[in-house]
Amino acid sequence: MGRRRYGFPCVVLCAAALTTWQVSGEEPLVTDRPDFTESSSSVDKGVLQLESGVTYADFRGGARVTTIGEILVRWGVAKNLELRFLLPTYARESATFADSSGFLSTGIGFKYQLTEGDGSGLFGGMESSLIASTTVPTGTADFAGSDWQPGGVFSASWELARDVGIGTNLGIARPAGNGTRFTTLWASVALGVGLSDATSVFFELFGFDREEARGPSTATFQTGLVYLFNTDLQADVRVARRLTDQGVDFLIGAGLSFRLGR
Repeated sequence: MGRRRYGFPCVVLCAAALTTWQVSGEEPLVTDRPDFTESSSSVDKGVLQLESGVTYADFRGGARVTTIGEILVRWGVAKNLELRFLLPTYARESATFADSSGFLSTGIGFKYQLTEGDGSGLFGGMESSLIASTTVPTGTADFAGSDWQPGGVFSASWELARDVGIGTNLGIARPAGNGTRFTTLWASVALGVGLSDATSVFFELFGFDREEARGPSTATFQTGLVYLFNTDLQADVRVARRLTDQGVDFLIGAGLSFRLGR
């Protein structure tokens, strides 16, 4: 649910959820953050997973944007199927002549896991999923348009070796800006390497054919570190830099994710 993941820190929501949900003790947490590439697995039925973060980004031209919250709620409602809710994120932009602040749009969607990757070979060993989502025009005028922004992603991943995996996304969206709706395509590939039972790193490339109606193609390199406190609690940090003339000059972010199961 892309670019995407925004909302307020979830202390109150978590406290309420703990009254009816118990901490899961199953497989280690798999999240859709901090990399751009969405994971290829869905959360299990009956599991509630929350992923949150904060990001600071510099853009060409001098604009600086900070987002706080970035909460993606993932709820497993059936085998291989999760519902996804993007909560409101607070954003503040500092530009050359003026500053502004407000909330980004909320979002809704689902992820359906197509294959589990328990076979062998290119296709038998592939874990894959399909994600469909849209923003809902509920944010502040300066940070959210008046149109729904639908999109879809095909995600696939493979285990290359013990503690080494690769994931890729192919995405399409129909955003609207300045009264014009257009089609944009993107692709990403991410390599993850486990350094220990608790720590892993990733290296990632992603690019858009365009991010504006008549904009140029963009490409970005991103890397980060993920640390598992336990099977249900994860922290992450990441940095990114554009590889093309357009895009984010520099980005740094951090996040916290956890899982509750019943």
